[in-house]
Amino acid sequence: MERILNFTRQMRMLLAVVGAMSVGFPLVSAGEETQAPSQIEVVNTTSASTGERFEGYLFKDVDGQPLPFQSDQEIESFLKSAEVESITKIPVGVTRPKKVLLIRETLRLNAVFKYIDEEKQMVRDPTTTGRGKLYLKWRDSYIYDIAAYQVDRLMGLDRVPPIVLRKIKGKPGSLQIWVEDTITENMRREEAFDLPEIARFNQQRSTMILFDNLVANRDSNLGNTLIDGRWRLWFIDCSRCFGSSADLLYPDAVTHCDRQVWDALRKLDRSAADESLSPYLSRLEIDVLFKRRDKLVDLLQARIDEWGEELVLFDQRPPTETAPWIRE
Repeated sequence: MERILNFTRQMRMLLAVVGAMSVGFPLVSAGEETQAPSQIEVVNTTSASTGERFEGYLFKDVDGQPLPFQSDQEIESFLKSAEVESITKIPVGVTRPKKVLLIRETLRLNAVFKYIDEEKQMVRDPTTTGRGKLYLKWRDSYIYDIAAYQVDRLMGLDRVPPIVLRKIKGKPGSLQIWVEDTITENMRREEAFDLPEIARFNQQRSTMILFDNLVANRDSNLGNTLIDGRWRLWFIDCSRCFGSSADLLYPDAVTHCDRQVWDALRKLDRSAADESLSPYLSRLEIDVLFKRRDKLVDLLQARIDEWGEELVLFDQRPPTETAPWIRE
């Protein structure tokens, strides 16, 4: 969700995630010069308040009913304390996650448990073909999922579902609430669900691209983006993030930014980050996180200086449509 990788291949992968930017945000392929957007319209609209968290989305139980609580703190408390009723395999995912059914009193909800924690030396990025980026140290760990959640909340994005550290059957891992009534971007394309609000979708993708660059997400793909019933994007599976490199993975794709995200990026506080992230990241990993932040700020400021603020920054459009797969 960095380095001497096969940049052309990585950019193709990213552009597959970003899709055709028919409204709003032009991106470039590897080797092309980034130019100012010329014949596009970026409409700035102030997001309407729905009175609900997450633009109308509510976390739900196994029966699809809204949970009686919705705050991070209450969800985290449930994830930490609820009893495990059952554990089943999830048929997708190279990190071998498990689907866990939790119960407390009469409330039952699903969660995802990940316990992968692999560290290797001298590894070429397995998410690419050919001679990808060579890493002196490669780590794929559940601990990075929790760190990504902390960064998401420090930025005020609310795009990573609540997640906690927990032991299940003696194994330490991350336990994340299951986001009900969602599909992946892969599934959306396979089922040929048309995007009803392309401009809004593209705006959200720009936030995803910035976040992937900030946390050094080496595994950003179509299966790691969830879409809820309000066509809102959620970011999952961040176990291949962070690391020791200060490089931006997809700098040419960072062309636009939500105004609130832009403010949060510039104001990201090191002391608050140290407090939130030190249980999960090394000092070096936090250092390079802020170096990537600085590079993103410089990159976006250069875009603003060259193209103008009105073509680079936007206010996130509010949702207006309900997805066809949502349960009544």
